Amino acid sequence: MGSAKGITKVMALRLSLIAILTIAIVNIILGLVTNSLAIFGNAANALFDAGSSAILLVTTQLSVKPPDAEHLYGHGKIEPIGGLLAGVSFMAVAGLLGFEAVMRLITGAGQVHHDLIGFLAIGYTLAIDSFRITILRQTKSGSVTVIAGLYDALTDFASAIVTLIGFGLVFINVDYGDPMATIVLGLLLAYLSVRLIRTSSLDLSDTISKNIVSDIRKEIIDTKGVIACKDLKVRKVGAKTYVETTICMPNSMGLAEAHDVASQIESNIIRSQGDSDVTVHIEPLGKEEPLEKEIETLATRVEGVQEVHGMRCVYSSGKLFITLHALVNPQLSVEEAHSIAENIEKNLKQQIENIENVTVHIEPNLPNFSREFTVEDAQVQRMIEQIVKAHPEIRRVNRVVTYMSEKEPYINIDCGFDKDVSVSTMHEIVSHVEDEIKERFRDAVVTIHAEPLS
Repeated sequence: MGSAKGITKVMALRLSLIAILTIAIVNIILGLVTNSLAIFGNAANALFDAGSSAILLVTTQLSVKPPDAEHLYGHGKIEPIGGLLAGVSFMAVAGLLGFEAVMRLITGAGQVHHDLIGFLAIGYTLAIDSFRITILRQTKSGSVTVIAGLYDALTDFASAIVTLIGFGLVFINVDYGDPMATIVLGLLLAYLSVRLIRTSSLDLSDTISKNIVSDIRKEIIDTKGVIACKDLKVRKVGAKTYVETTICMPNSMGLAEAHDVASQIESNIIRSQGDSDVTVHIEPLGKEEPLEKEIETLATRVEGVQEVHGMRCVYSSGKLFITLHALVNPQLSVEEAHSIAENIEKNLKQQIENIENVTVHIEPNLPNFSREFTVEDAQVQRMIEQIVKAHPEIRRVNRVVTYMSEKEPYINIDCGFDKDVSVSTMHEIVSHVEDEIKERFRDAVVTIHAEPLS
């Protein structure tokens, strides 16, 4: 029969319709010859199926039209209308077959000719129905009309088997076999009709499976960087799933990173649900404490941390990278300072999600350059002199001047070098002294004037 791979749902339904018409023609001719109600039932069922398949084909062709000014979500809802009509028609066929079978059982009318031609009709029906099942099963579109067509083909195949059994019973002179087989067929067709009507009605009323909603919510929540998912809305339009949701992210997450998270959510839903249209609204977590403030609070709770500054929080690929400077007692050993840094990292990772890395720079907590000092501040000047005199290359500290200008602290130093010291050596020493002073007196403008000693 060939492969059905690559066949569109419209083509699959068209081929199925042609196949059904051939079944109807063959069963009508052979039913007249054998007078079998089961074969006539197959013929009637095939004619109804042809009408239903025509409806399915038309509605499917209409449903694939692109969106327009009056159908912004497309025309996918036409498909479940076709499925609903098909289900109702299947139910009507089941009722007619059941009624006629019961009447034959009561009256005993309708003698069946057990000619071998009847088996030929059944064999042809089985072959054609197998072809229909194959092409409809391989058309993986999730379309309710294709599902309706597949139900129809499966029902026809089952009915042919039942007819074969009933006709075989008649062939061995069991007269009630033909109508009993027809009743079984009617019950099966009624069951599938109810399922199809229910599925189509749910699609038309925008009812969505709780399992689908649960799966989509899980895909969203499991995406790195998402704190919460709310206002999730899901609907099916034909074979397409429409998803709209609002996700909460940390206040500190940048726009580019938030966009990457939203794109990842869309990819995850399409991977799990197939053809989907996903809209993600992003908002910061309203009641969330600013991340920097939370980090500062957690870091300063670590024993030995006196102050935290120079903090930076950056998101990359849904993970949080943190760098910060922690001030500690300058008398601590390197081992003790390293232990404090490890405790800060441990505390942050226990309390904040999605942290990939924490880098802690330990600094001695040296006195800050007070913005309220005056040139008469002897303590500040003595401290500066001690820093300068710690360098033996500097022979003398001539003067230390400290003052404020436009809220900026200034430190001016005059110091003396041996007159034969090279400029490059002098510059290197002065620069080193400036760096040491700036470590202790942050934000200060330090200027050192070097003089030769006479």
